[in-house]
Amino acid sequence: MTAQTALVLGANTFITNAQCSITFSTATPLKFGQQLGLLWLPLDANHKAVCSPAYLHEPKDWATINNSKDPNIWQLDLPTLFDKKGVYFLQLIAYVYHDPNLNLPAVELTDVCLTIDDGAFRYDFTARERHVKAAIILEIYQRNGQFKCRALGESSTQGLASLERRAQVSLDMRPPDTHARIIEAQQQQARPNNEVRTPRQVQSGETWTGTAFAIDPYHLLTCYHVIESAQMIGIRQQGQPDREAQVVLSDIGSDSAIIRVSDPLPHYIPLAQQCSDILGETITTLGFPLSGLSSQLQVTQGCISGLTGLNDDIRYLQFTAPIQPGSSGSPLLLPTGEVVGMVTASLVHEHAQNMNYAVKFQLLSALLASAGISLENRTDRSSDMTLTTPQLSKQSRSALWLVGCQG
Repeated sequence: MTAQTALVLGANTFITNAQCSITFSTATPLKFGQQLGLLWLPLDANHKAVCSPAYLHEPKDWATINNSKDPNIWQLDLPTLFDKKGVYFLQLIAYVYHDPNLNLPAVELTDVCLTIDDGAFRYDFTARERHVKAAIILEIYQRNGQFKCRALGESSTQGLASLERRAQVSLDMRPPDTHARIIEAQQQQARPNNEVRTPRQVQSGETWTGTAFAIDPYHLLTCYHVIESAQMIGIRQQGQPDREAQVVLSDIGSDSAIIRVSDPLPHYIPLAQQCSDILGETITTLGFPLSGLSSQLQVTQGCISGLTGLNDDIRYLQFTAPIQPGSSGSPLLLPTGEVVGMVTASLVHEHAQNMNYAVKFQLLSALLASAGISLENRTDRSSDMTLTTPQLSKQSRSALWLVGCQG
């Protein structure tokens, strides 16, 4: 049996298996209420983010984990990432997060133990200073067709915030169960004897983004989980002044919210009035995913693949258009330009692809009615004419806004 080689800080070595596994653990137990977070960040030649990271709670097709409840092994598909996605460097970032409902002392990352290339090498990262919250501990790169890895130890006492500024990417700094709790709350709403839900707690100054679309001159629709616990909400659109928004009404059960601005909006898009037999219908989404990579409006296309959500929940549609963090609140547009749903969640599972969900337009209409907002007698109505994707984008883009929230 070949002896395991120990890497020291700054050392690099060849990776013999391009489909390699990396086992991870901590030698020092984390404090009560704290958990280890790991993410893989793909970078270009200038060390800027190429695509969204893979997290323990959100793996990718090129970086999967062995167990979602108690993971300890990453499985990497390096050729897919480097050869097909144009990646030059892949960095492993370790960080510590904690339950925000617990009043804990300083959060610290002390050590991470890695076993690399199916057990051929070992690297024990140890923080060299106190109060480290995040660290780049490993970098994989390609030289002359051969994959190599380098042992790193670049620490940050500011957590992921300092790393996302350098890589120009938006990193999910919230506890990773945010979307899981939203889905759980949606499922519990239909159950009897519902328990009162504790609002999500955020750190002061924490920021995050989403998408909203205007439905009349002063109101926009977005997701509840986008504006949840926000102390300040702003909307932004290229060529328009930034505006502050206020929450009019929100509903966790449908993960929907109405926000209002004081100055009139330049354009808005219509909700569908009645739809039948839309299974398989082509839809287009417009939104602002991964705003740390680009603040430009992104357009994707797919179809309605199901008429219910998880566990046959009739409040939701299932669709196939690709979405990313930041897409929440994006409209699903029919070829007529009408909104048939609003993007809310995506099922992350090793055997699931493009299982994305949207709130049905009927619930959005009901929410607006509850707030006393009438969409009758509007002049901005779609016709029955079918539009191409570029026509849809041109017609609707000025109604789409990037939502920025601060805790």
